[in-house]
Amino acid sequence: MARLAINGQFAARRMTGQERFAYEIVKELDRIVKPQDQVELIVPLNASNIPPVKNIKLVKYGEVRGTLWEQTYFTYYVFRHKAISLNLCSVMPVLKPGIICIHDLSYKVNSTYFKTRYARISQIWHKFQYWLAWHFSPIIYTVSEYSKSQMIDLYRVDPKRITVVGNGWEHFKCIKNIELKNEFFELLSKPYFFSLGSLAPNKNIEWVLSVAKTHSQYNFLIAGKSSLKAYGISYKECDYSNVKFLGYISDEEIKYLMRNCKAFIFPSFFEGFGIPPLEALSVGAKIIVAKSSCLPEIFGTSAYYIDPYDSNVDLDELLSGEVCGAENVLEKYTFEKSANIIIETLSSRILPNILKK
Repeated sequence: MARLAINGQFAARRMTGQERFAYEIVKELDRIVKPQDQVELIVPLNASNIPPVKNIKLVKYGEVRGTLWEQTYFTYYVFRHKAISLNLCSVMPVLKPGIICIHDLSYKVNSTYFKTRYARISQIWHKFQYWLAWHFSPIIYTVSEYSKSQMIDLYRVDPKRITVVGNGWEHFKCIKNIELKNEFFELLSKPYFFSLGSLAPNKNIEWVLSVAKTHSQYNFLIAGKSSLKAYGISYKECDYSNVKFLGYISDEEIKYLMRNCKAFIFPSFFEGFGIPPLEALSVGAKIIVAKSSCLPEIFGTSAYYIDPYDSNVDLDELLSGEVCGAENVLEKYTFEKSANIIIETLSSRILPNILKK
């Protein structure tokens, strides 16, 4: 009987977009697979962010960390148990390629973003992973039609091998509603716009900083990784009196800031999907997103759009316009639907007995 080994390296990493996707997809897969040993979640011994599973067998295995764990312990486990690997975060074992979800082709199409030595090594590594996928993966998942079209156009991948599985927002329902601590009070002393992301070059934080200069009546709060050394970029917060870089904050704090902001701003040049605006929509926030890459595909008529290359925008005038409600977007994109698509493709092509009766 064929076995599916899910690459659980994401469970040992800080929760960002791809890790969130993997965590929530595994939770949903656990609801619909048979309670047997056919599907296993393999995680490093140091993993601390493990999704709760009952039907999927949890295996803690291997002491090393990061990519080295994927390429040694996880690879050995897949070989030893003659399993097919499911890799949800764009990287899979080199010696035993399996099913993979490649979230976007940024490392291919945005070469100018990778300026430091570390970033260039990461770019080479991920482009090699693309090559492995095109040549060896029986199923390739991605998170938007935009990313799928790039795979077809740039690499001539057979469209039949690529299945689109979007992200979701249901996890936000489980996050508690809180009141912020005293250290936030000064930041909330006047209306604010909120942004969330890694602050990588594609996130286009310069747009927010530029708009902040012409909107002194508002604060601009930016959460996410505040160190940009890996991208060769740095910002001096003292240059922007109404901008605050929050660094990593809790999910509860993110939810509060989204729920109470004037609007959530997501001005990215390039995205494979974009979970944060979806989260913001789920709590009733207005969203301002760039008219670029996959974002119009995902958010349709429920967003206010900006040109990511033009910051000469009056935010009050922009938000005075009408957009459609969030219902259609929230109904279309859920982790439950994506997990069902994954199960359908696995059961029809590789693991016919994976579903519950």
